[in-house]
Amino acid sequence: MIEVRGDGVGTRTRIAVVVAIFVAFVGAFVAYVAVFARYKTPSVAVTVDGDGNATLVLQTVGTLGHGHHGDWPSYLVQRPNGSWERATTFRVPANSTVRVKVLEYDTQTGLRNNFFALPQGLVDGEMTIDDGSSTETVSTVDPVTVAHTWTIPGMGISVPLVGVANDAPNQCTTAPCDESTAHRTIEFVIRTGEKGHFRWQCIVPCAPGGFLFGNGGPMQTVGYMGGYVDVV
Repeated sequence: MIEVRGDGVGTRTRIAVVVAIFVAFVGAFVAYVAVFARYKTPSVAVTVDGDGNATLVLQTVGTLGHGHHGDWPSYLVQRPNGSWERATTFRVPANSTVRVKVLEYDTQTGLRNNFFALPQGLVDGEMTIDDGSSTETVSTVDPVTVAHTWTIPGMGISVPLVGVANDAPNQCTTAPCDESTAHRTIEFVIRTGEKGHFRWQCIVPCAPGGFLFGNGGPMQTVGYMGGYVDVV
């Protein structure tokens, strides 16, 4: 019987190369996770009036309508001077109540998990929804009417944002959107706790056209469908 043996030196070299590549990959991944965990973007401060009342005003849009990712949905925040900015890192005071107002311009997508139809972490557990003709106070919503959510797991907060009807007239196509176009106005109050840096995320997959299960692109990009809340 003839025994065929490989080149011992060559085999060891190949194994060493594979191990080195694997170690390098693992190291790069760990470094990426570490950097992402500490990642911070410049935060936009909430508006605080003369009585110390804090208000955060946001809008969500189905498409930006301009720029490199003009077809992506996004959140925008209103600066204290009234201007709108595509930014998703907000600075709020610690141990305070913050009134949040969201102008929802996107259409209804529907929740994949009905659990998120229940507002969580809100003062009194309720929010108001104004569709332009009437205002109602609710403690839950119809899951199929939701366009986005504003969910901050580390703060125990999650708010379903009801969208406009898919066939609503006069829909906004270019952000920032004007209140003369079709939208819902959603308002609620949250209570902040100790200082911290908290990740928030929209739970409704918003990119079904170009990304697997709609969870890529804007859903994983700070400045679009996710960001941070800096409690200071």
